[in-house]
Amino acid sequence: MAQKGFLLIADITGYTMFLTQSELEHAQGILDALFKSIFAEIVAPITVSNLQGDAVLTYVPDAKVPQRQFPLDAVERIYCSFADTLAAMRLNTTCTCNACSNMKLLDLKFFLHHGVYALQELGGRTELQGSDVIRLHRLMKNTVTKDTGIKAYALVTAEAAAAIGLPDFFSATISHLEHSENFGETACYVYDLAPIFTRWRAARRIVVAPDEPLAFEPMECDLPVPPAVAWSYVADVEKKIRWQQGLDGMTMTKLARGRVANGSVQHCAHGKGSTIHDIVDWRPFDYITYHILTPLGTVVRQTAEFTPLEGGGTHLSLRCALPERGNPLKVAFVRLVMRLFVVKKLVGEQRASKVALERIVAEDLKKSQAEAA
Repeated sequence: MAQKGFLLIADITGYTMFLTQSELEHAQGILDALFKSIFAEIVAPITVSNLQGDAVLTYVPDAKVPQRQFPLDAVERIYCSFADTLAAMRLNTTCTCNACSNMKLLDLKFFLHHGVYALQELGGRTELQGSDVIRLHRLMKNTVTKDTGIKAYALVTAEAAAAIGLPDFFSATISHLEHSENFGETACYVYDLAPIFTRWRAARRIVVAPDEPLAFEPMECDLPVPPAVAWSYVADVEKKIRWQQGLDGMTMTKLARGRVANGSVQHCAHGKGSTIHDIVDWRPFDYITYHILTPLGTVVRQTAEFTPLEGGGTHLSLRCALPERGNPLKVAFVRLVMRLFVVKKLVGEQRASKVALERIVAEDLKKSQAEAA
């Protein structure tokens, strides 16, 4: 049966040259670590079809895409895992063999397309078939590096970009045309992944630790969906407003070329006022940390952390630290006011939000399972 969705290939650059110019035993150990770093981040709703030597073919049906920017977040997460593993091996080795010296030849690139495909069971594996699958493979032989000089990149077809629907993001990437004998010209967008990793590695981690003093009780719940899907119920304001209690509306500003990222701002409207949540640490699909602006120049750190559970579910922990920043007397005053007049209301809303979130996720899951049957 034909399906429609995203097709994604992660392909190790320099694989053949690395193997042919390196001691096989040591080269295999290096490649094994790199493939593990890739597979560790290919998680639901992404499904692996097969491993093709130096490339991994995966897919995500449209019905399982949790939010618009998910394919881009997933690509960047996989790349950062790969690049971090490679950088650590290069830094920590003192070996002078060819394999260790040739690690500099390796990198990772991605090919993302959106189209129609069919699934066929072959030898216990699910193989993808269809002209769009062939077309994606043809794009692996391209002129991107020759034309742009970029080694680590994501090549996104116009069809995939249209399905994602973030024109501001793609307008800032490199337009590229690839020609093949069977498919003619394929319009694509190319963006460099090396700066993504540089920013990821340099960004300061900001979290609310489970064992630090909290403003009030945390929200802890187990959701029957994988972390990337659970993430969307918190990161996507259209989903979050469905379960977050005590609000009249929710919007986002300061998007990064259409995408939610570090520096984006969530505006939560309630009555005549609003609460501002600045995103200060955005780590799809692990955690989000906000700075919630509170009176007298203070802020409250809030972290939503997503932990995978056995069986494919997710534990969500939502924690708020005590008000902080600024003049110590002002901080002490805001903490006192919060404890005396605000905490009871916030706890009630958060408990109601937990019930609503669990119900909505269960309902959405039941609906998607019924549609897939």
